[in-house]
Order: sequence, then structure tokens, then C-alpha cells
Amino acid sequence: MLGASTMIQRKWTAVLVSTLWVAFSTGSSSSQAGDLSGTYLDPALQRPDFFSHHLWNSWPEYRAVYNRPRYIGGHLAAVIEPSSQEAMSWRENVCNGNYQKCRGPHVPHYYYLKPWEALNTKARNDNKPQIDTIKLNKSSVMSSQTVE
Repeated sequence: MLGASTMIQRKWTAVLVSTLWVAFSTGSSSSQAGDLSGTYLDPALQRPDFFSHHLWNSWPEYRAVYNRPRYIGGHLAAVIEPSSQEAMSWRENVCNGNYQKCRGPHVPHYYYLKPWEALNTKARNDNKPQIDTIKLNKSSVMSSQTVE
């Protein structure tokens, strides 16, 4: 039976040999900058795009057209998390009947006053603030700076 020190030496030897093996085997290929042959960046090995982007992007998304989530997705969001933005938007559109009437996009209008109209604020005065300045002569300033 081998001793504990011999086992530890063998483990460290195996770690050292494997580290050197990895260092020497990857050193030659990684030092060649710009060689993309055989990688996914190689232009010759890139997969062709059978379905063009015009085919996939020819019809717009439901949310972009109707400005609301789909009915089932919005209902699930309302069940799982009623305070989410999607659930609140779905609830608003259900209450307006937009899903039943197959209406177009719902664009809410807010007829509130702007903050500067509601607060009735006026422009600031052009007058500079009146600051009481104390006139000090040089002798009083110099006498206050002397250390006693």
C-alpha cells in the first residue's frame, strides 16, 4: 500500500502534466491571429439563409398593429400578476370591448392641463437678489488671519 505522501505527489504530478499538455497543445493555434478556418466565423462554413428577412418580416406583429396584448396572453398575465403593464393594458381593452368588436388600435388621449398651465406659475424676476455685503478693509482681514 502506498503512503499518503506518495499519493499526493502523484496527484500533483498528474495536475502538472495535464496543465503543461493543455498549454503546449493550444499555444500554437491560438498564437495565429486572424485564422478563421474551420470556425463558425469562416465565411465558407456559414449556413445559408433559406428564408429571407422579407418573408419573415412581411407581416407586422399583433402588438404593433393593435397596440394591445393578445387576449390569451393578457388574460394569463392578469391571472398571474394583475399589476403588470400587460395585464393592466389587457383589462383596459376588455373593459372598452376592443377584443369583441375587433376594433383597431386603442390610443388613449389625455386631456389634462400641462404642468405649467395647471400651476399658474410666472416667469422669474430679472432682479438680482439683494445681498448685504460687508466691506472689510485690508487691515481687518490681515489682523483676523494672524495666529496668536
